[in-house]
This record gives sequence, C-alpha cells and structure tokens, in this order.
Amino acid sequence: MATIPKPLPLPDSQQPSPSSLFRRLRIKSRQVMLLDALDEHRNLRRASAAIHTTQPAATALLQQLEEGLGVMLFERHSRGMEPTVYGEVMIRYARSVLSDFEHAGSEMAALAAGAAGLVRIGSVMGAVPTILTHGLGRFKAGHPRVRVTVQVDTSDLLMPGLLRGDLDVVLGRLPDQFYDEDLEIELLEGEPMSVVARPGHPLFDRAAVKMGDLVKQTWILHPSGSPMRRRVEQALQEASLAAPPDIMETASILATTSLLERTDMISVVPLDVAQHYANYGMIAIVPVDLPISMAKLGIITRKKKDLSPAVRAFLQALNESVLEARIAH
Repeated sequence: MATIPKPLPLPDSQQPSPSSLFRRLRIKSRQVMLLDALDEHRNLRRASAAIHTTQPAATALLQQLEEGLGVMLFERHSRGMEPTVYGEVMIRYARSVLSDFEHAGSEMAALAAGAAGLVRIGSVMGAVPTILTHGLGRFKAGHPRVRVTVQVDTSDLLMPGLLRGDLDVVLGRLPDQFYDEDLEIELLEGEPMSVVARPGHPLFDRAAVKMGDLVKQTWILHPSGSPMRRRVEQALQEASLAAPPDIMETASILATTSLLERTDMISVVPLDVAQHYANYGMIAIVPVDLPISMAKLGIITRKKKDLSPAVRAFLQALNESVLEARIAH
C-alpha cells in the first residue's frame, strides 16, 4: 500500500485551495496520457515511449503537474516509479477521462452509422426475464434506431465496468461491503430464489424435500465471491448445514440449464428465471423451502456521469415497466 507523502514544499501563498485547485490547474491531454502510461509501465522511459514523446519532455510534463497540484504523485526508486496515494487518485481520474473519450468515440461511430444513440446495459441474470425484457421492449418500441448492448454477468463483475465507464446503467446488486459515493442507486423489490433440477430428477420421488437432502447433490453455483454465491452459503449456514462438497461454478445460464437438462445436478436461480425455463419444460422447481434472502436489485448509474438522452429515455422506460409490474401485482 502506498504511503502518504508530504506535499511539495510550496510557500503558503502558492498553496491552492481545494475549491480553486482544478479551476486554476490546466491539465494537458499529454499529462493525462502520461499518468495512465506511468501506472502501466512504472518506468518513465517506457511510459514516455508509450505516449510517443521523449523522456525529458515526459519529465517536464510530470514536474509541471506535481508543482501545479502541490503534491508528489510518484516516488522515484532505482527500480522504477510507484504512485503515491495522490498519484493513485490522479491515475484513477486520468483513466476515467480516457475511458470517457473512448466511449464518446463509440457513441459517435454509432451515430455516424445511422443509430440515434447508444445505451450500454449490464444486468444480473435474475433481472433479464422480467424487468430488463419488459423495459427494453418498451424502450425499443419508441426508440428503434438506438443501439443497445447488454452484458449479463454477476454484480461483482458489472460494478467495476460501470465505474470505469464501460456501462451506462447496471441492473444488479451491490456486493457485500461495497460502497461508492459516486453511485446513484434506485432499489427495487427483492427477488425470491428457488432450487431447480431436471424434470424427473430423483429428488421429485421424495414425499418431502428438505435442505439436508440437497447437500449431497452436485451443485451449480455462481463463482465464489459473487453476491448470489455468498447468499447460498449463508442459507446453508442458517440451516446448520455444511457447504456442499461437490460444486461446479459458472455464471452462465446457458451452461447451467444445459447441465441441468442432462445430469442430476441442481442449482439455485431467481424464481423469475426458474419459471421462465420451467415453462419450456427445460427444468423444474424443487419443492423445498430455501431460507435465502437475496439483496435487493437496484438500477445503478454514476452520479457524476452526464447521461445521454438515449440512456435517460431507457431509464424512464425501465421505471415505467417496474411501476406497471408493481401495479399488476
């Protein structure tokens, strides 16, 4: 972990106040690129080559930035350079700027190709069959020329993508102990979970299925560390059961349903997902009381990110679909 360095010894008259610092400081695009390159290479010579400039020019760019900020951004060592805590802050914002410009290029390319905007959505599996599907249906009916991309994954993988600027909105859950003040979160209703298996699984021959009957099965679960995986493990602990010893890990619903259809494995999925595939006879819901409480879903965006008209229109369609579903229930 980086140590907290002392500010550069500037006279009090030159010390910028926090409120005026970035208004007075003029950061050049080359300095933004240099910060990113220094973080990747940790060597001034290689970093300067990466941004196609000379080492003396890169040294001057970094020195100007440090003097303007009044703090040391990198500690110089014989083996290279390490960012200070101040440097880590600037690197994070530099990467955010570069990422925003990259995605601005993608949005302009979509506009040039005839699209009327770009919306990049991340969603957990449980939100796809109902909330996301209904919201996208409503949105595309009124905005047929907007290009939409959807990434389905676990929340712990989606959230970094949102913070990097790779996604505009996430339908997911905040991982445990995850907090970021830059996030705007609109909580939705919690979703019940269910145990699923193939139709004709030996479990259905039992008069009553108990949690203890499930432990000896081969389980298909989300990867370790994901919110859903932690909740399943918590449910087993609350039932005074040991974690199942035989586990396959995947977040892919295609892999999960394919394995369930052809084996005697079991899995835990959101009830909406279970009912969707059960309607097609691909899986069946095991009649067992699962003492599991999933974290509430949320519609998550970045507070400091100016949303495009297309993204705002999608969020409006999504909220209208959520409200309609609540009224229907």
